[in-house]
Amino acid sequence: MRNFLVTVFTLLVATSTYAAQESRNLLEQTQCEKAVELHGFLSRAQLDCNYHYYSEELKDAAAKCTKHDLGEKYGREVMKFGMKEFEERKKEDTQGHFCHKVLKEFPKYIKQ
Repeated sequence: MRNFLVTVFTLLVATSTYAAQESRNLLEQTQCEKAVELHGFLSRAQLDCNYHYYSEELKDAAAKCTKHDLGEKYGREVMKFGMKEFEERKKEDTQGHFCHKVLKEFPKYIKQ
């Protein structure tokens, strides 16, 4: 439980970097919404940037949040939002450094 709370708190801080274009105000989001959104963002990053390590702890936290707090339908929507956020920000990166930036921002959750 302690690891789960530490992960969720870390997600709370980490997602503030990518919250500028969210439809809901960052302060209005629940910790579970943030965890699932970050999971969507980083799972898309793993696929697009060919990362070989992705945190099981984050996957588990997002799965628990979806199952116990958000529900399957809403959880999928939040995860899709995180994926879309990654895609939009990668498109905005004209110099092709976005994957490296994501690695630096989330070293606990993803690695090459």
